[in-house]
Amino acid sequence: MYTPLYTALIELNKKNQLSFHMPGHMDGRALPGFGPIAGIDTTEVPESDNLFLPAGVIAEAQRAAAAFFGVKDTRFIVNGSSGGILAMVTAVVGDGQKIICDRFCHRSFISALIQSGAAPVWVRPELLAGGAMWGGVDPAAIEAAISDNPDAAAVYITSPNYFGLSSDVEAIADIAHRHGLPLLVDAAHGAHYGLSPLLPPAAANLGADIVVTSAHKTLPALTQSAFMHINGSFPKLDYTLRLHQTSSPSYILMASLDFARALMEEKGGELWTAAAENVAEVFPDQLNIPGRYVKYKDPCRLVLPTVGDPFAAAEELRMKHNISVECCYGGGIVCIVSSVHRADELMRLKRCVDEINSAAAPAKPLAIAPGMSRAAMTPRQAFMAPSEEIPLSEADGRICAMEAVVYPPGTAQLIPGEIIPAGAAKELSAVIARGGEVHGVIQGKLRVVKG
Repeated sequence: MYTPLYTALIELNKKNQLSFHMPGHMDGRALPGFGPIAGIDTTEVPESDNLFLPAGVIAEAQRAAAAFFGVKDTRFIVNGSSGGILAMVTAVVGDGQKIICDRFCHRSFISALIQSGAAPVWVRPELLAGGAMWGGVDPAAIEAAISDNPDAAAVYITSPNYFGLSSDVEAIADIAHRHGLPLLVDAAHGAHYGLSPLLPPAAANLGADIVVTSAHKTLPALTQSAFMHINGSFPKLDYTLRLHQTSSPSYILMASLDFARALMEEKGGELWTAAAENVAEVFPDQLNIPGRYVKYKDPCRLVLPTVGDPFAAAEELRMKHNISVECCYGGGIVCIVSSVHRADELMRLKRCVDEINSAAAPAKPLAIAPGMSRAAMTPRQAFMAPSEEIPLSEADGRICAMEAVVYPPGTAQLIPGEIIPAGAAKELSAVIARGGEVHGVIQGKLRVVKG
């Protein structure tokens, strides 16, 4: 396999140099319990290159990734897709500028709005399963939002979403470009897309201008490692990548990106085709595409409805059957099938879920899709304004100062600057009561703008 960065780090470690530089574990000598992986955890020396001024093996590894994924440029990211989303948004939109965006975005996009000062123009994706999950964004809604806001600076969507459902990226890209706007895509859950004919095509190959993918979510890469794929010219982008990443990037993470790309280049098509075929045999219903505006469904993202409470089902799977799932949603559980899961493992999962469902008392699905609220100020203005914590039960009608996020999937129910709608507090309380996590609600209190 061609792994310029990974190979260079292995060769550097073999030299057994006497190091008088960071990191403090001295090529793993002070971390014997971590094994050989600590030996490739180095810093910016001539053999290892520099992520923020690449001219050697990192540059070669990024070029290899760009060639494999079929894009103009690729950048390695060492603090997950969240860092990539912060970088791409702040590189494209600034204080007071409008960005057309889908409402069911990850919390990192809210952080990007706060940092950039941009004003979101929300487009709501379609609701599915009574609001327990959601599907794609209507391209016509994007067109209408741009027409109503001709001063917008960019379009931003999440595709695929947490449920493995993709919008029509190609149609949305055509619309954005026709209006002279770049399309930014959070494709965190689609790093494996395009690697097999049985998987959906990658957003980066459908006209998107900047795409962030979480390699660690679905590829054999270490946690926090991600790719940014670039198909246009964005002068500020390399600077904002430096701005939102540590100045001491992990070489272990970068090496895992290099290795994962090489492995997928060599075996990815075979591995992902087999995985998708196994899912089709064990979970044939997972191939169905729900919703009017869902263009593609990831066969390797299992969305399994539960008869009873989904949080209880997930806990029973973990405690009784020793099976851990990705997350719960309002009506069931979500499981990620990797390129190395076997058919017998899928069968085991199916048997256990069927057993739990057969014995469960029916429970009403829980709507977790956030509403559309009127904004009183931008997210940044609300974040910077004087604020106070109040009981969640008293929050309706107040201006949200800090997002409230159902996690996972990490989608903000309440966004800074928005007037909290009637009933929102009750919905969040219901999620918490059922065993879900709502980040931003601390000991029953929510932060709102004073006054």
